[in-house]
Amino acid sequence: MQTNKKGCKELLMWRMFLAVISSIAVQFLLVTCLLLITNLGTDYTSWIQNTWNTITSLRMWSYFCVLATVTFFQGVICSKSYSNTPTYMKSRFKKFCGIFTSQNVLMGTLHIIIGGLLVWLHLSVKGGRYGFLTTDCNIVYGTCLIEEHYFLSLSGFWCGLYFFLKTGIFHMKYLKFPIIFSSKLSRFKTGICALLPSLMAECIWPSLYYLIGYYFVGSYCRCTILFLASAQLENEPLDCVYRLLNLSLIFQLWLYHLVFILTISSIHLLFELHLTEWVPLEFKQTRVFNSDESGVTLSDALSMDKVPIMQHLGYLDLVTIAQKDKARRSILFTISQPGGHPYNWNCVIENCINHIKKFSDDLSAACLKIQEPVCSTAPSSTTMTTFSEFHKEYIYRMRNLIPEKVPVSIEQSDMKKDVDSEMFIQKFVKTKWNNFLVYLYSKPLIFYIFGEIEGSKVCHILFNAQTIIWAVDAISSLAVLSLNEDSYGIAQKDLPLIINTLLALKQSLDKLQKSNIMTKKQDGDDRFIKQIFHSLRAATKRSIYRIVTSFESYIGDLALETVTVEQLNSFVAYRE
Repeated sequence: MQTNKKGCKELLMWRMFLAVISSIAVQFLLVTCLLLITNLGTDYTSWIQNTWNTITSLRMWSYFCVLATVTFFQGVICSKSYSNTPTYMKSRFKKFCGIFTSQNVLMGTLHIIIGGLLVWLHLSVKGGRYGFLTTDCNIVYGTCLIEEHYFLSLSGFWCGLYFFLKTGIFHMKYLKFPIIFSSKLSRFKTGICALLPSLMAECIWPSLYYLIGYYFVGSYCRCTILFLASAQLENEPLDCVYRLLNLSLIFQLWLYHLVFILTISSIHLLFELHLTEWVPLEFKQTRVFNSDESGVTLSDALSMDKVPIMQHLGYLDLVTIAQKDKARRSILFTISQPGGHPYNWNCVIENCINHIKKFSDDLSAACLKIQEPVCSTAPSSTTMTTFSEFHKEYIYRMRNLIPEKVPVSIEQSDMKKDVDSEMFIQKFVKTKWNNFLVYLYSKPLIFYIFGEIEGSKVCHILFNAQTIIWAVDAISSLAVLSLNEDSYGIAQKDLPLIINTLLALKQSLDKLQKSNIMTKKQDGDDRFIKQIFHSLRAATKRSIYRIVTSFESYIGDLALETVTVEQLNSFVAYRE
């Protein structure tokens, strides 16, 4: 599926544009709140009047346009991380190399610039004692450095670097879809209120690190800025204990860090609000002579594995149809004219079944790969090659007791010898290379750096489990509702396939549950991994129970295998 499908690109670009514009508006609101807090005084009338004059001044808007431009570019780059498929980093070395991608370098640079611009904007607009970097000296002749302004401005760049290294590199970007949908404003207020207490505590550590770092290396930084600004220092240096313990300075330092992390968090939150908004997708036109190419249909969105956000929206719309929208279900349970084929149903069920099967196979392969030794793949490949050659030799005719003798010319025999010698050399080189790799991976330090991280493949697969949860809920609900709403009986023909697919998924999840992969801590996203795993396991059992409860009287008529019926009996007896 092309990403430039009509309707797909327009939908994503419009939502991302709204997210960027909303983030700029929220950033202006945060700067206004920052001015209100720092201008706080006992005279409330003058406090509000001074703040209003500052906000409406031309200087404020000219400075904010610079900050808004940088924020816009950050939003454009940030949108690519949500629209592209995340790559699988199997080793620590690949994760380290993935840090230095062009997108990460740009994002890190923009984080640092925004952190410095926020502090510079506020200090410049507010004015007062720390409003300028240099001023005329009072005691000596010349220009003197206001070290507090330099101290706070430098802290903004440090804050951008710190939070990018902490949250912007090693954490995979994923979108959290709400369980109960509400308005974007309500979700934004709930998200900010939930983040604010943790962010207030989280900003203490970078402030503390910066104070300690400035105490040790502040003199070198100060000498550099004095040389570049051709200024001198009139007051006592700031890199001493009693001057750094200025409560007003520490409060401003913590407040700027808080505003910065709120700005970054609000950008990601607004992207999440706009991109996860439910959109009803149309069904494909089922008329043969209809050549009108409409936008993205439901079946198109379900198959967009290269555009994860569109695939998520497709499965979200499907589960909404299955649970809430009876009118659109009637369109799904119809047959096309002419031909009499359930075109819409076939497209939906085929995409869902293939998606669930691929997920189950990948999960089973990842669990099996962890349990098997590394060096046990060579004999199995040789056995499969021998079996394929045997199968190829006798697939079209009966086995002859007397071997056929085909006359072979001298040129053909020479060519065959050359090919055999080349294949022997290739196999020899490949075997030696594999043995060399096995020897290297047997060293603990080399395996720790270049070897595959245990459980990383499973975690990468489970990051895409949200669509599987919606898929199993949707097809099971549609199968149950087809008893009363499917007048043509088109869903019953796929009921055995649905049951076998759900049972295969349950077996894969049971294998993962019995292994020790889920008990080990993987990375910072460990909580999300465990939560999505338990949600998927519960959704799978719920879907099987839903089908068994509704079709309990017809299980014997579904032409299921004996093993499948035995597995369903445990659900009939409510032992799962």
